[in-house]
Amino acid sequence: MSFGGARKIKFNVIRFLGFVVMPLISGALLGVLGAYYFYSGAINNIESERLTEVDIEYGHPITLDCFFTKIPPNTKFITNVDSIDTGMLASYDIAIDCGGHIVHSVLNVVDRTAPVGTPVPVNIYSAETIPEPSELVKDIFDMTAVTCTYDKGVPDIKEGGNFKVAVRLTDSCGNYSIIDVPFCVKNDTQAPTIIGTHDIDVMVGSESVSYRDGIIVTDDFCENPSLTIDNSAVDLNHVGNYPITFTATDDVGNSTSVTVKVHVISIDTAIMSDAETQAYVDEAYRMAQEIVDDIIYDYDTDVVKAMKIFYWVHRNISFILSTPQYDNWAVAAINTFTKRYSSCYGAWACCKAMLDVCGIDNICVVRTVTNNWDNYHYWCLVYLNGEWYHCDAQKYFNGAAPAGYFCFMMTDWEIDNAPTNHKFDEDAYPPRSTTSVQSYINVYQGSISSNFPYIDE
Repeated sequence: MSFGGARKIKFNVIRFLGFVVMPLISGALLGVLGAYYFYSGAINNIESERLTEVDIEYGHPITLDCFFTKIPPNTKFITNVDSIDTGMLASYDIAIDCGGHIVHSVLNVVDRTAPVGTPVPVNIYSAETIPEPSELVKDIFDMTAVTCTYDKGVPDIKEGGNFKVAVRLTDSCGNYSIIDVPFCVKNDTQAPTIIGTHDIDVMVGSESVSYRDGIIVTDDFCENPSLTIDNSAVDLNHVGNYPITFTATDDVGNSTSVTVKVHVISIDTAIMSDAETQAYVDEAYRMAQEIVDDIIYDYDTDVVKAMKIFYWVHRNISFILSTPQYDNWAVAAINTFTKRYSSCYGAWACCKAMLDVCGIDNICVVRTVTNNWDNYHYWCLVYLNGEWYHCDAQKYFNGAAPAGYFCFMMTDWEIDNAPTNHKFDEDAYPPRSTTSVQSYINVYQGSISSNFPYIDE
């Protein structure tokens, strides 16, 4: 009886272990395995979404999304990223807590931005040395050192012209940009032009001569070509004919020379000193100013002022073919203003004096002497309305022109077709206007039409 009871108890323990304990153990093991599997999966997800090395542009903010394709839950920086200066190119180890899982990524602050700069326009002659590329760009900015090179090699500028030259800016990270620099290359092979040279009469014993008076030098490119005067052969103390050479040179060395004669002559009148010569000039301008004050208003245009000047000379100065020798233009002007008669030289001198006091540019034009015309004639080139025009106040005789006729603001063609011979050395003077304004001019009344086509200054 007791044996049978013992077997029953043993049976119950086994059943207990089999039906109660083992399932619990198995469940626990399965839970552990499930938790491990879940944790491993989460870790794998974190690792798969994490970027082990990250490049950001300098100046870019450091945020979690820089390091993950998808930010895991409960993720935060361990490294104090606020202390990192992203304006400095460097690499950093960044520690990140992903919900208890610590990961590390390398952060590289890099430069992927090309340098920037501003082109410096170049004005240069074709004969000059081309500037270094670094001189052609200003205000260059980049986080690293920048080198400047010609993108397509050193340009050939010998033909001249307007074009752009590509300059490459390259930083130490290899980023580059192309800056197009405007070039204006002047192919200057033309020598300057010397205007106004002529033989000079000077009294023996004169202390000096103003050789530069009336000389104008022009050039197709150079604004201020130099002018040198070689008067080393001139002897003012002895009567004779001496050469004097004017040489004009531009910025690139093109030069031209003109040689004329200085005629040192004997004059019966007393020799004038420099002070006496200046006194004559001052007196000529004083007399001219008196007339200008009487006939010209402040509001008159230069064209109107010039018309009034030539109209006054034409009407008030009688023409005499042969007049006494004049020492210089100022003496001629004084004599003509006083006597009210003269040759063309005195009439020109009066016009010059009045134009000068009005501040109107003018040049003396001298007729070319030929076998048929062996005497000189003088008239003015006057700068009016932005161009040079011929003006001649001389009276004509022997029926050569109607009474009251004179030449004012004429082109070369018009002066060539005017009465008497106005042939001149065209290359010795600045370019003249080719635009006729005769339909706006009435020389007989000394007036300018209110519709005169003034240019905008």
